[in-house]
Amino acid sequence: MKQVEKKDTVTVTLVGSLDNETVFETIDKSDPLTFTLGEEGIPKPIQRILVGMQIGEMRKVRIEPEQGEFGIRRGDLLQEIPLAQFSDKIEPKIGLILSMDVESGGATHKVPATIVEIKSDSIMIDYNHPLAGHPLNYEITLIDIIKD
Repeated sequence: MKQVEKKDTVTVTLVGSLDNETVFETIDKSDPLTFTLGEEGIPKPIQRILVGMQIGEMRKVRIEPEQGEFGIRRGDLLQEIPLAQFSDKIEPKIGLILSMDVESGGATHKVPATIVEIKSDSIMIDYNHPLAGHPLNYEITLIDIIKD
């Protein structure tokens, strides 16, 4: 039976979850993921665990924050904003995701930020990705191998 080797193109299904079993990503057989090992965009630990797998085999991998694409939580991505800057149309609530204007490279971009704390005269927003700082658990099943 064929096994995955470096540089092969593979088709997989996967389920990504947090330690509390919250599922953050599901790729199933109706729309599987196909990629070539070594490509950017697929976490290296996922690519490494695929090497040696056979069609139909399932493996699990855990990606620590330091290894993952979302990284560790960064304190410099927290910002306190005066409540007076908010329009009356927005009622701040913890967990609410806002679209904030951020300047970078001479241009203004819309960036998501989550309200993490509400004080009497200000709110604290977090620009970290929601998965930053969390170990990510993946269950990967190999559907097909397309040899290089």
